[in-house]
Amino acid sequence: MKKLWIILTAWLPLPVVAQAPGWVLIGQSAGGRQIFVDPTSLKAQFPLAGLREFPAVQLAVEMRGPGTRGSVEQVRYSFNCKSRSAVALQYQRIAGGKQSHNWRGADLAGKYEAIAPGTLVDMALSFACSGGKLPVRPKLSPAEGGEAKEEETN
Repeated sequence: MKKLWIILTAWLPLPVVAQAPGWVLIGQSAGGRQIFVDPTSLKAQFPLAGLREFPAVQLAVEMRGPGTRGSVEQVRYSFNCKSRSAVALQYQRIAGGKQSHNWRGADLAGKYEAIAPGTLVDMALSFACSGGKLPVRPKLSPAEGGEAKEEETN
């Protein structure tokens, strides 16, 4: 009977292990700092009476690269698409393999700040407010590593 139990349990499916979020690269700063988003974290939020009178969109973002000596910053933002503003609801920074910051913020209307155009956070706001559509990447010329196109001759 013991052998039968071992054989039967060998056929049972293993429990699913949670995997890390599927980070997707959406942009890079001029200094080489990259911004990644977790598309599965994109969530629409209803207005909160007395706290935030407008709808918002929340998104998990990760920024990494040479900009701050190789540190990794994970932020959960709440975006107001209409006014192009945001608030950080959760922030964690890991530098040199050690956590140096970890805090949570409040989703209050007064905490939202305008986002400067062209920044990494602006890229995340554009992703979130477009419903999770990836930005259109410009086509590169052959000199920049793009495909060479044959021109038609008449």
